[in-house]
Amino acid sequence: MLRNAIEIRKVFGKEGVRYEVYDADTGTSLGVYDTIAGAEEMRQSMKSSQDAEQEEANDPDPTVE
Repeated sequence: MLRNAIEIRKVFGKEGVRYEVYDADTGTSLGVYDTIAGAEEMRQSMKSSQDAEQEEANDPDPTVE
C-alpha cells in the first residue's frame, strides 16, 4: 500500500453525502463514514500503521528492543 494512495472520496446516495476512505493502489474501500472528520481519522490511522510497518521492516535487529 502506497502512503499517498489512501484518499477520501465523496459518495452520494439516498442518505446524502458520505465519505469513503479508498486505497487507490489496491482498489479497495477501507470504509464509508458519515463525516469528513471520521474519514480523515481512518486515513491517518492507516498512514500510521503503514509508518509502523515500514519502521519494523527497516529494523536491523528486530529481536532487540
